[in-house]
Amino acid sequence: MIKGIRLSGTDNVATLLQDAAKGETVTIISDRNEVLGTVTLLQAIPFGNKVALKPFAEGDELVKGGCPVGRAICAIPVGQLVHVQNIRSLRLDIPEPVIREIIKQMAIEEDAA
Repeated sequence: MIKGIRLSGTDNVATLLQDAAKGETVTIISDRNEVLGTVTLLQAIPFGNKVALKPFAEGDELVKGGCPVGRAICAIPVGQLVHVQNIRSLRLDIPEPVIREIIKQMAIEEDAA
């Protein structure tokens, strides 16, 4: 069983605890190992990366660990990877060339939906 952990009850993302492929179902657990539900992935998501647990509209805040850490730059459906291709950090201004390189190196599908 592939799991993702939601660190806080206010989080709108979960962090994957292992690599998962597009179309796989991930069981979402709480920080107390309680099963909260499942999400079907719209794209491959590597270990340690975030999956959307709710739909994001452009401008919505990403909340992880109970704290806002990013803002959506486009709509993000449930099950999609939440990373540099669709979020900008509230804490760090990452230059666009670095973002493009991260997307390239991770082979992120930018049109997954």
